[in-house]
Amino acid sequence: MNVYLDTNVVLDLLLARKPFDADAEQIFKLIAEKQIIAHLSALSYEQIGYFLEKGLTKSNARGRLRDLQEMTETIAVDDKIISTAIASELNDFEDSIQLACATKVKNLHALITRNQKHFKNKDILILTPKEFLNDYNN
Repeated sequence: MNVYLDTNVVLDLLLARKPFDADAEQIFKLIAEKQIIAHLSALSYEQIGYFLEKGLTKSNARGRLRDLQEMTETIAVDDKIISTAIASELNDFEDSIQLACATKVKNLHALITRNQKHFKNKDILILTPKEFLNDYNN
């Protein structure tokens, strides 16, 4: 099962943001067990790296990024993604990039985010981490 992770879900886990980290941890357990295949945009790494380097040493932050990269598939942010994001009707440009990247995932089950209201798309299932876990377990 292919899923696309919004940056906030990854940060919930890596920064142990309570109470959201518990659901993120369960999702990453499924990823580690190869029950699901998670995709992230290349843009997410910049954002995640920024927050990790604020609280960790450079080598620890880079180690976590390396671990994340090994567990997930990266979607490149290219001209086509940017053009799609620019043309998007979403209010937030970063969310437009995330959504454009998610549309590149073949056989995508859902985009997982805590900011459902930021994503309006009839073609992609948008779930919170909790909704995804409920859906997956049922």
